[in-house]
Amino acid sequence: MKSRSLLVKIMLIPLFGLLILSFAVWGIGDIFRTQGHNQSVATVGDMVIDQQTYAQELSQEIATVSRRFGTQLTPEQAQIFGIPQQVLNRLVSRALLDEMASRMGLIMTEEQMRTEILENPAFQDATGRFDRNRFIQALQFSNMSEAGFLQILGRDTSRQQLTQAVTEGAVAPQSLTRQLFAYREERRVADYVVLENGDASALGQPDDAAIQETYESASASLMTPEFKTVTLVHLRVADAAAEIAISEEDLLAEFEARREELSKPERREVTQAVLSDEAAAQALAEVIAGGADFAAAAEEATGRAPVALGLVAKAELPAALSDAVFALESGATSAPIQSAFGWHVAQVGAVEPGEEADLETLRDQLERELADNQAIDVVIEQANRYDEAIAGGLPIEEAAGNLGIPSRRIAAIDLQGRDAEGNVVEGLPALDQFIEVLRTTAEGDTSLLTETLDGDYFVIRVDALIAPALRPLEEVREDVVRLWQARELGRISQERAEALVQRLEAGEDFAALAEAEGLSLQRTEPITRFENNPQRTPAPALSQQLFDIDPGDVTLAATPGSQIIAKLEQVLGADQDGQQERLDQLSDQLEASIKDDIFQQFLGSLQQELDVTVNQRLVEQTLTGGPSYAGQNH
Repeated sequence: MKSRSLLVKIMLIPLFGLLILSFAVWGIGDIFRTQGHNQSVATVGDMVIDQQTYAQELSQEIATVSRRFGTQLTPEQAQIFGIPQQVLNRLVSRALLDEMASRMGLIMTEEQMRTEILENPAFQDATGRFDRNRFIQALQFSNMSEAGFLQILGRDTSRQQLTQAVTEGAVAPQSLTRQLFAYREERRVADYVVLENGDASALGQPDDAAIQETYESASASLMTPEFKTVTLVHLRVADAAAEIAISEEDLLAEFEARREELSKPERREVTQAVLSDEAAAQALAEVIAGGADFAAAAEEATGRAPVALGLVAKAELPAALSDAVFALESGATSAPIQSAFGWHVAQVGAVEPGEEADLETLRDQLERELADNQAIDVVIEQANRYDEAIAGGLPIEEAAGNLGIPSRRIAAIDLQGRDAEGNVVEGLPALDQFIEVLRTTAEGDTSLLTETLDGDYFVIRVDALIAPALRPLEEVREDVVRLWQARELGRISQERAEALVQRLEAGEDFAALAEAEGLSLQRTEPITRFENNPQRTPAPALSQQLFDIDPGDVTLAATPGSQIIAKLEQVLGADQDGQQERLDQLSDQLEASIKDDIFQQFLGSLQQELDVTVNQRLVEQTLTGGPSYAGQNH
């Protein structure tokens, strides 16, 4: 059992490297301040994590997870996912390492800093050499000074040194690695037959007693969902846009400002070869001018095929190339062109002409876009006034009516957005966000005013709950009949399969038995205990069951719609092909897991030694709408 649990851990947990806590804080700046700040979310020894830092990282993490799910997470959802605690743990862990590194006097020398910067791929040119211009551009992009970057680099390196010192000696024991490898890669081969559950038409109809028994036993699956009666106020950008008239003057101004963007630029099909020096580029250009095929000559000169850039506009090319390339005729090849990446020889293929923007063609589009943009401002203003109105205690529909905003009563809606008849309720705000607000709003409560991803706002009040109820038998009779038929077919198939298993266990030949019963005897590929590929195993459950029996034994696996009878024929070791590579990979995974365990224990001991305190009230205030929480709109 120990080997199984450790294997599951290796297979399922994220395998972290030494920088397990995402120590790189590029662009964030100095996250720790001297003690004494009265808005401290946590203190770690002499270091303080202030609320502003926590709020910034929390907002960034929520934004990242929101993009992953395609919807803006609410504070409640962020809490459910454990995001606030994850962010706090990350900040505390960084502070623990910084405090200990400081006490141990770990530093980064100037020579180490210089080497780290020179060898960073982000600051190297195409030839792999340090490019100071790239370094400066990266600092400017991150709004960071060189001194600030060096300070962060020094801190990160100290963390690395400390982490490496703690975990450096951890290795995966070869005996354990080989045992786990043998367990994971053992393969088994079985002969099997599949007994399909059969056709329901042969069963006939159940009698009233069978229907009643099935109806009662399956009542949990025959319930109506819980419904809520809801009052909805929905501030729609589309409604506001429909009331906005765009003047000709504004339309012309928008068109002129976006003329270049709205025009279709000329595009050219460009293929290029990049060489290291001018002489080589000139020689290639001369060979091509003499009639040689561009692709063949470029590959001979550079040792690789030329790069096809496809159809590109002038603005999409580097400045050094654009003028020269767009001065060529279709089919022409350029003279050598120098850029920061080397010397280029480019050839132009097809030319796609540009097209000047036309106001009349774009009139409707521009009017819609201008109206939508203005409508967003109108809706934001409405939302602010409405928020103030309901904050004053007015019922949501009364506050809406005072501002000329319609409200709507939905008699019954479930958490799928359907009404009591099973139809989708039309005209709801962004469905995923609406359903989440509906789910988390209790009877009698009013939700917060929520902004949708498309700029609308909505608020709901749950006026009543309609509890789940067992649907009347008359309404679900056909469903009950189908359920009875499925159960009966499964029971008959299982009884037949169990009888065949008994005959096999009594010594009958599997092939002869299958032929006599009209079944097709098949053989599995060599499969591991974790195999779930339907091309290799008839059912994942069977794969696992084969590892609980001995060769010659028989097992029965039930699947939806069938029964599988299998007899274990062979037990094989790991596949020899590529075995050492897979063994090395497992060793690396196991070593990373051991290092992770050691590192987590080290962090735990640091937390006890360095006196970590957390202001939980401030943590909760930051999430639920405190002034420093960057993710709240209201």
